[in-house]
Amino acid sequence: MAGNDSTVTIGFSTHHIEVIPFMRREMEHHDITVLEEPPNQGFAEMLEGNIAVEDYLLGVDSQFPLFDRAMCMELKHQRRMGKTILQVEPYLEMLIEIHELFAAGKTPEDILPMPGLREVYLAEKNATGSLIAFYSASRTEAFPNVVDAVKRFARADAGRLLLRERLRAQAISSLATGGPSLFIEAGYIHYPLFIFLRRMPGNIRQIRVRFLLESAVRRHKGKRRNLGPGDLLTLHYSLHGNIEESLGDLLAARSLIHVRLIDKEELVAGEEEAPHSLDEARVNRLVDRLTFNDCARLYQALQSEPALDPWIVVSRDPGFEGWKRD
Repeated sequence: MAGNDSTVTIGFSTHHIEVIPFMRREMEHHDITVLEEPPNQGFAEMLEGNIAVEDYLLGVDSQFPLFDRAMCMELKHQRRMGKTILQVEPYLEMLIEIHELFAAGKTPEDILPMPGLREVYLAEKNATGSLIAFYSASRTEAFPNVVDAVKRFARADAGRLLLRERLRAQAISSLATGGPSLFIEAGYIHYPLFIFLRRMPGNIRQIRVRFLLESAVRRHKGKRRNLGPGDLLTLHYSLHGNIEESLGDLLAARSLIHVRLIDKEELVAGEEEAPHSLDEARVNRLVDRLTFNDCARLYQALQSEPALDPWIVVSRDPGFEGWKRD
């Protein structure tokens, strides 16, 4: 390592159990692991074994409970090996602070003058408003209007994403004081973090990018790191500022089918060591074939039979007759 510069590795992946073995290899080769989450009460005590993982997770708002439990066990192991584990996610930390201020009786007028909180509040308000508008459109509007609502939300989400990654890059840059190597956890959609870190002044000598599930994605013949059309649309807006209209319409339309087909449950490895990667590759293989008109037709069919397995609905369509999940 040259001089007093730090080497940084960003590991892009998903929050699924199957990624943990791949993440372990990176954590073992770095001094510090930087998690993509805000500081949680009891985290340090859990790592040191002073409170049980199950007790710690009771205070965590978890979208992926199986992943979170397995990850906590792995992090405890890394801590026993002498590794430093940090939670660094300033945007979410400030969002929690905003929620606490509202709970204490504060109003938007109290928050808007506050440096830092103002930007987070406005970004969150814009994205949440666009999401609510999409939900409303999806119940009552014609398909082209729903597609437009998807695009508006993706654009607002991209703005929120850029602020979130800029804040995180600033915080991570301050950790790169020279010497210790850093492994940074990041979801695929958070690729702008790499761009912001490259621009940061300081002691970062080298930034390496690892797509942790790349071997599994390649084995299942996945494309684009298995990113779905909705994430691709958001990334277009965040990286390029805009997107050619017909491509934006197509990605938004495909995202409406993709979200219905993708498995929402946490899948545990068995004979297949990366079940989510397999599921995502299967869904994307179908969705990548869809034209805008295919999406409109399938969307109407899926809306008409919301309780039916969406793969059965798709298999009944003349253009995709007999198509199965397997």
